[in-house]
Amino acid sequence: MPLLYPFVIFLLLLILATLIRRPERPKASSRKEEELSRLRDRVEVLERAVLDPDRDLRRKFDGL
Repeated sequence: MPLLYPFVIFLLLLILATLIRRPERPKASSRKEEELSRLRDRVEVLERAVLDPDRDLRRKFDGL
């Protein structure tokens, strides 16, 4: 049994190391969320530009 103790300690340290490293992963997801937010903002600006009635009216008058 005493030969088993170093392995148990090693496993506990390994588990502890993996628990400490886990908080680094959400940073990547927060980066993705930030990029998605920027893309949503761009889409919103493009929608406003395309669906703007004044711009559509100016485009129709320019085509005359």
